[in-house]
Amino acid sequence: MSNETTGASGFSKSDFGSSTRRRLPICFCLDISGSMAGYPIEQLNNGLQSFFSSIRDNDETRSSADIAIITFGGSVDIFLPFGKTSKEQVIPKLQATTSLTPIGEGILTALELLNARKEGYKQMGIKYYQPWLVVITDGAPQGDNAVENMEKAIEAVRELEDNDKLVVFNIGVGNSADFPMLQRLSGKREKPISISTAQFGKLFAFLGSSSSSVVSNSMNNDALYNLNTEPEGNALAMDDFFKAIEESK
Repeated sequence: MSNETTGASGFSKSDFGSSTRRRLPICFCLDISGSMAGYPIEQLNNGLQSFFSSIRDNDETRSSADIAIITFGGSVDIFLPFGKTSKEQVIPKLQATTSLTPIGEGILTALELLNARKEGYKQMGIKYYQPWLVVITDGAPQGDNAVENMEKAIEAVRELEDNDKLVVFNIGVGNSADFPMLQRLSGKREKPISISTAQFGKLFAFLGSSSSSVVSNSMNNDALYNLNTEPEGNALAMDDFFKAIEESK
């Protein structure tokens, strides 16, 4: 085995960069199924680009944030593996498919990726914050064994969250998202977050600023969950979510 590898994880040392800063691993699990085609995927891409720009422009966050993207739409793919973020990094644009929505499979793949990354940190002697799992979908599980895999994903996510090993952002887009399913993904968040396609920019701006606040130790994980509003229905509107976050800081 080459000296560049980190053992069983198979990561190259260069993947982690030279910074000794504590890392914040963030795995986005994104719906690119057919219903996201057109305006939704365009806004999702714009939001992602802005998010990465905010990470790159902040030296502290750029050295700490460790970001991967999983997509699900027919198949589950590692769109962007974990690796050091550089000022020159260019993120390719997502393309919507015409296929079904294997949400559970996507989440399980994201958890595998996060677990492998944590093992890499340990082998490298790098400290890390609680990983973030950001799930964004506008639909419900579809495809072979979709419901069974979704149940496995919910169980795995809840176990990690209950043991303070994962911060979960369960986000539904539009009116067709399966909010009861999304609500089951988190036991700490009273309601899943509901956004419109026009609010992707606002969402990713919040995620960027929050990641900066976490790595600068000006925000703890509880602030990402403490919601003081009493929303009606089975989701929390984006503006109410922001208001509650500000009140809980």
